[in-house]
Amino acid sequence: MVAPTTLHFAAIAATAVSLLPSSALARLDRRPLELTRRANTTDAAALNGQTFDYVVVGGGTTGLALATRLSQNSTLKIAVLEAGSTGDQVEDEVLAPAMAYFGGIANRQSPYDWQYMTTNQSELDGRSIFWPRGKILGGSSAVNGLYMIRQSAIEQDSWGSLVGDPQGWGWDTMYPYLKKSETWTPPSDYYVSSAHMVLNQSLHGLDGPVHYSYPGIFYNSTFEWIPTLENMGIDSRDPAGGENWGAFIATSAINPTNWTRSYAKNGYLDPVNYRPNLVVLTGYQATRIVFDGTTATGVEFAASATGQTYTVNAGKEVILSTGVIGTPQLLQVSGVGPTALLSSLQINVVKDLPGVGMHLTDHLSGAITLNTSFPFSGDPVESNTTFAAEQLALWKQGDPNSLYTSPNDAVAYVNLTTLMGGAEAATEFMQQIKANQSALVAAYSSDKAIQAGYNASYSAELRDIYPSAVGMAEILLSNTGTYGAYGNAVTVQIQAAIQHPLSRGSVKINSTSTFDKPLIDPGYLTHPADIQILRQAFKFARNVSQTAPFSDYVLGELSPGAAVQTDQEWEEWIRGVVSTEYHPAGTASMLPESEGGVVDNALRVYGLTGLRVIDFSIVPMSFSAHATAPAYGLAERAYDLLLSTPKVAGGSDSKTNANQSSSSAVTGVPGAASKTATAANNAAETGKANSAAGSTIGAGFANIGAAALVGVLALALFA
Repeated sequence: MVAPTTLHFAAIAATAVSLLPSSALARLDRRPLELTRRANTTDAAALNGQTFDYVVVGGGTTGLALATRLSQNSTLKIAVLEAGSTGDQVEDEVLAPAMAYFGGIANRQSPYDWQYMTTNQSELDGRSIFWPRGKILGGSSAVNGLYMIRQSAIEQDSWGSLVGDPQGWGWDTMYPYLKKSETWTPPSDYYVSSAHMVLNQSLHGLDGPVHYSYPGIFYNSTFEWIPTLENMGIDSRDPAGGENWGAFIATSAINPTNWTRSYAKNGYLDPVNYRPNLVVLTGYQATRIVFDGTTATGVEFAASATGQTYTVNAGKEVILSTGVIGTPQLLQVSGVGPTALLSSLQINVVKDLPGVGMHLTDHLSGAITLNTSFPFSGDPVESNTTFAAEQLALWKQGDPNSLYTSPNDAVAYVNLTTLMGGAEAATEFMQQIKANQSALVAAYSSDKAIQAGYNASYSAELRDIYPSAVGMAEILLSNTGTYGAYGNAVTVQIQAAIQHPLSRGSVKINSTSTFDKPLIDPGYLTHPADIQILRQAFKFARNVSQTAPFSDYVLGELSPGAAVQTDQEWEEWIRGVVSTEYHPAGTASMLPESEGGVVDNALRVYGLTGLRVIDFSIVPMSFSAHATAPAYGLAERAYDLLLSTPKVAGGSDSKTNANQSSSSAVTGVPGAASKTATAANNAAETGKANSAAGSTIGAGFANIGAAALVGVLALALFA
């Protein structure tokens, strides 16, 4: 390996042109003025017994964005309740962009992480998977990998059709809200040219609270990404405008004026935290929603399981922004959820909603590892403490050439037709899914509403997503190293992640306390289609490594290596290595109540007044995207809905409910989503089917796949 000092000089030489000179960057810029911290408090008395118009539970990505918008109206009083701390004690770990890849604070021992683990996954060789989530002001936007990738127009239109509200939740409505959070800055002309980037300023927001930009230094392997994918028949485009199928260099949540992470706290909250009508309490966890009959009137909270309990009152509404795990947990312990589950724990049932905690989906991901001749990767930062300290010192000085300014960023979304090697194989694959749909849905749950919701979402996927130019798999270039696992090798990984899994899981409490972890069962690979899509995605990733110009730098494949060749060998390897891509969704889905939905189209919980859910748990289908950018768009949309829709019981307002069956929207006359999907599919059928052909597509559907069916049937016992 090149010595660290030489490596650093090589890095600087490779990036002779940077966005800003180091002298223009001041370390002081990273700290908000002290007056902006006035509204933050750790004193429970600031909320206890007090009445606010809105009580926002969860000071994470959506919670802070929403609370900040609400506080624009000086006549409204807003309280935010956050279980984690401000994060001021770990400012560098939060703000250094690549720190999330070089250790970071999202780990199993960190007090800034919720330290969630899934149940043992039968289809992943019995492994339990770590699910990091930020327990800190700003939530996961403070600890994640910084990708800012939006969903496609096809997916958003499909959501609108799925809930019978294409106007309210289609792409044309959501796109302005997605842009509203963004201040976009392009990279230097040198990087645009060297990385062969396609950019379109008109697709981006230019005055939002969160910075979307690019790393201070590009890894050399990034320069070969787009030309390689183009040689495989994958076009390049700016993905921000609703067409994210193809190869691109993703935007990251980086403020290019000082090379720091831009996230919900320093983007939304800090600039307005002096407002007297906004109070943010940290270090206290919500323990129960307070109801008067079926009206939410406040929230109980405490610092620990044995600590004193306090209460804050909501004059208008309680808003849950506690995430895909925290939201169903809090609803369930408060008496909102499946009656059988609540009664088993002697919880008084306020509202029987079988869908609370159900419909869980997540992206599943892994990587092939390569030994390369690229000049450098992130390996020495992870394995050489001296070099890591030098790089961190450079970042603290505002030097854009520090590797701490450079998270991973090269991405390609590949559709089903490409993965399967052509339209005929893709069509056969979808037909097999349809043929086995009823049996699999029945195995997942015996509840008729849940079954109806799964059938509706599957039908939407098969109609709008699977045949279209939508990313069925995400292929990512990872330059940040492998923690010295391969000695002096300059390692680069190519990741593959399924984007539209059909496996479904759940989040269910097993105690009456929110301080006890719920049971998280994502049901990974329990639908036999998922392992086949992942298998094809990993084959595609290998093909990338074997295609010029990228292949010119590949010395060998370190993992899985030459021993993995057949479909069976791939699938066995996949089950032993894949893990979460950190994008769960759906546990309080926006769907008709008759289909296991939890919230209506105005985000109100069905049958309850004064209670809304505004976080990624309401998203009823997976996206080919990373969650943060869509989450900001959701918060911006939710703000307008709060102002424009009445405080009434969820599902009671005919203008904004999803109680009408979505079956007609899903299986009847195609709506906007179908038209968009058809047009995009036609575009995709122009010679883009370059993949690892020669597989027996659909083999796992014979007899529904014995191992998968066992896992699915096990789920039915808990539904």
